[in-house]
Amino acid sequence: MEYVKICGLKNFEDVQLCISNGANTVGFIYNVPDSPRNLEEAEMNELLNKIPKEVRTVLVFKPKTASEVMEIMNKIEADLYQVHCIFNIRSLDSLSNDIKRKLIIALKIDEGNKTSVIQKINLSFNQFFAFLLDSSEGRGVEFDYDLALEILKKTYGTNVILAGGISIGNVENIIKILNPFGIDVSSSLESEKGIKDPKKIKNFLEKLIEIKQEIVV
Repeated sequence: MEYVKICGLKNFEDVQLCISNGANTVGFIYNVPDSPRNLEEAEMNELLNKIPKEVRTVLVFKPKTASEVMEIMNKIEADLYQVHCIFNIRSLDSLSNDIKRKLIIALKIDEGNKTSVIQKINLSFNQFFAFLLDSSEGRGVEFDYDLALEILKKTYGTNVILAGGISIGNVENIIKILNPFGIDVSSSLESEKGIKDPKKIKNFLEKLIEIKQEIVV
C-alpha cells in the first residue's frame, strides 16, 4: 500500500508523531468552517513550512468552482490537493496535466450513487493522482466493505484511496481483502472531535507495520 494519510492534523506535535511512526502522508483541512479540524490560511502556511520535504502534504478543501481550485493551489503550497467537489469534475478537464496529477478527487459514496461514481472514475482514468472514496467525511461511519469492493473491482487500474470508518479494528481486513492504493484515517484517531489522540495514532501506525511485515513474510 503506497499511501497512508493521517488527516485533520492541527499542530506540529501531532505531525511529528505521525512521521516518526511511519505515516508517509499528512493531511490538513482548509477553508471548511464547519469542520472541527479546520485551519485558517496563516495557520496552514505556518504548519506546512515546518514539515520536512520528504513527507507528503495534502491540503483538503471544498471548492465551489474549478477556478477556486487554482486560486487555492496558487495561495498555499502542498504536495497534493484533495478536492471535495461540489461541482462537475469535468470542469477540471481544462487544467494542465501537471496540475491534475496533484489532485485527489474525493467522492462521497453510498449504495445509491455507486454507478455514477464508477462512471466518473473510469471517465477520468489516470488523469488525477487518485480518487478518494469516502462514506463518512470525518464522522466515523462504519466502513462498507461490499460497496468499496464493488467499486474497486469496476475501476481496476486507478489509484483509489479508501476513507471513512477506518480504524485499528478493521484496517487489517481492509488492507488484506481490498488491497487499496491507500487509506485515509482521521476521526478514529481522536479523543474527541478535532483533537488527535497521540496513543491512538501510535497504536494505529504500529498496527500497519505489523500488517506489512505479515504480508512480506
